[in-house]
Amino acid sequence: MQPSFTGGELSPALAARVDLAKFTTGLRTAVNVFVHAHGGVSNRAGLEFVNVVKNSAHQCRMIPFQFSDAQSYCLELGDRYCRFFRDGGLILAGGVAYEIVTPYSHGDLIDLVSIQEADVMYLCHPSYAVRRIARLADNNWTLEVVTFARKMTPPGAPTVSKVVDTAGQTGYVAKNYTYAVSAVSDETGEESIPSPAASVVNDLTIAGGKNSVSWPAVPGAARYIIYRNDNGVFGYIGGTSGLSFDDENLVPDLADTPQSDRNPFTGTGNFPRCATFVEQRLAFASTKNDPQAVWLSQSANYENFGYARPAKASDAVTFRIRSRTVNEIRSMIALRGLMLLTSASEWIVSGGSQSDAIAPSAIKIDPQGYRGSARVQPIVVGNTLLFAQARGGIIRDFSYDMTKDGFDGRDLTILAKHLFENKNIKAWAYAQAPHSIVWVILDDGSLVSLTYMKEHDVWAWTRHQSGPDDDAIFEDVIVLAEGNEDTPYFLLSRTIGGERKRYIERLRPRVFARVEDAFFVDSGLTYEGPAAKVISGLDHLEGQTVVALANGNVVRNLVVALGKVTLPFPATKAHIGLPTTAAIQTLDLDLGTVQGLGTVQGRQKSISEMTMRVEKTRGIFIGPKDGDRDSPQMTEYRQRATERWNEAIGLYTGDIHMTPQWDWNTHGSMWVKQFDPLPMTILALMPDVTIGR
Repeated sequence: MQPSFTGGELSPALAARVDLAKFTTGLRTAVNVFVHAHGGVSNRAGLEFVNVVKNSAHQCRMIPFQFSDAQSYCLELGDRYCRFFRDGGLILAGGVAYEIVTPYSHGDLIDLVSIQEADVMYLCHPSYAVRRIARLADNNWTLEVVTFARKMTPPGAPTVSKVVDTAGQTGYVAKNYTYAVSAVSDETGEESIPSPAASVVNDLTIAGGKNSVSWPAVPGAARYIIYRNDNGVFGYIGGTSGLSFDDENLVPDLADTPQSDRNPFTGTGNFPRCATFVEQRLAFASTKNDPQAVWLSQSANYENFGYARPAKASDAVTFRIRSRTVNEIRSMIALRGLMLLTSASEWIVSGGSQSDAIAPSAIKIDPQGYRGSARVQPIVVGNTLLFAQARGGIIRDFSYDMTKDGFDGRDLTILAKHLFENKNIKAWAYAQAPHSIVWVILDDGSLVSLTYMKEHDVWAWTRHQSGPDDDAIFEDVIVLAEGNEDTPYFLLSRTIGGERKRYIERLRPRVFARVEDAFFVDSGLTYEGPAAKVISGLDHLEGQTVVALANGNVVRNLVVALGKVTLPFPATKAHIGLPTTAAIQTLDLDLGTVQGLGTVQGRQKSISEMTMRVEKTRGIFIGPKDGDRDSPQMTEYRQRATERWNEAIGLYTGDIHMTPQWDWNTHGSMWVKQFDPLPMTILALMPDVTIGR
């Protein structure tokens, strides 16, 4: 009996590793299925057609823009443009697709990195200045270069007067008193640079001497800070919410000086490669000229990289990783401090034991490993980081281990190396709800998925195909929160009418109360309305052979002509799209040590009957050898039971018993396949085995 499939598809190189715990829960083949963390395996839902990209001849990227659980957008970036999708629909303005102009060439999109806070997203690329994209409405977005200038403006030049002039008094020595004033924002607490300086001659060391400083109001200012020059350095002497200040020989605090402006990202070669938010700061890293440098903004003022001398705790922070070789920082993420992933190592930046936060005077950089990271940005699952290793097509998890007082992890591809040989990770995204799946696109256009739940030691790989002869090429993936689920969106290339076209498609939810609602077609659309035989709107599948689930009944071998198909009967609800085949194949049967026989490995064996425990399933084939639905090797489960003849067959939960085609072989494995656009969930396989000698 195989009660679980949480081993996922295992590499052929593990065919003899019956000693592995995951061998008993693994599969030899797992195509167009995913593994549940609780053990079962289901065919994936279908891909709903969203839209064709603006120009299929050029590469594109998708970027998720998630304002809240209720407002999420898919951004389509192509050759110097950006279009917007919401809830699976293209946003229009004046009846045409709404778009904005961008500077990004289609060949540069692969290295574009984005981070978001609320309605604002920052875009980084080592060849382009940092840009800010902001949403004002569904069809009103802005894209502009970030100037990294503080928003708070300084007051105008102050007026300085002698309230009490001590000239002529005993001991009078004429001194030049020079003042500058800065403004502090009421909204953000940001301090402006100082105003132009103004001076007056007096001697405040004589009792009663007093200077008065006044200045014009600054809109949005909550208070003002006054500085006085002392031997060429301005130091703090006081603050006020008013527009004037009296100095009665206050001593300037030279440890508290005015702010200075700085933009470290000007000029070719000085544009950052990656970014993140950490400890209320906006962080950038790795320019072409300084690949190991990190810049953190002022606290709570993301576009302010200014500082004072000496630096204040809230000032911007700059530091560099010192290592044996120059390794570019490829990604950053806030995880127990600031984690930096470089091309050769992993680091944690913190404030050290003497500080709770990173500050100009509190920076501690600790190495955590020497694996190296690819340029694809990491994923966080709970409190665990997943990252693609720099070479070898390896994905590792990385989490804090209290016993080691550091980060450690494992190779998550070690048991499925065949899926990653001579390949690299191109794009990936994590869908937490409902099944905790990481969707991974490889650079050869293939799609694999990882069910990952560390707390239950579940990590199981499966692979996915789409289109006639599995010709779909997957190019990008993002995940958006929509309703009660995290919805994966895929950018993929299909051959339609002899021409490659790039489509955006999204994975449909796998939740349905009736079989009529099950959506298991790719590049599909749904018709729902008055009973109809002719269904239109399928222009994107022109000339393709499609399948339909019409009122819960399967209709095969429909051909799209002029964007239409004709059903053999009227239907009020029909899901129409490209057919998919889901398949699993068990590993070589192993029964441990059998008394009188020893191991059954290599012995002739036959499965005379297979009992399958299923959940909400309809339409299933099994066989000892692979084949299509008409192959003599495959046996179909005839499911109609209590339904009327013209009523759709319902979904079944329980045990089904099937007699596969007779076959003696040495492996004892079994294929289970779903050829139709119907749900299939296998909870356990229980074969009746006869062992030969």
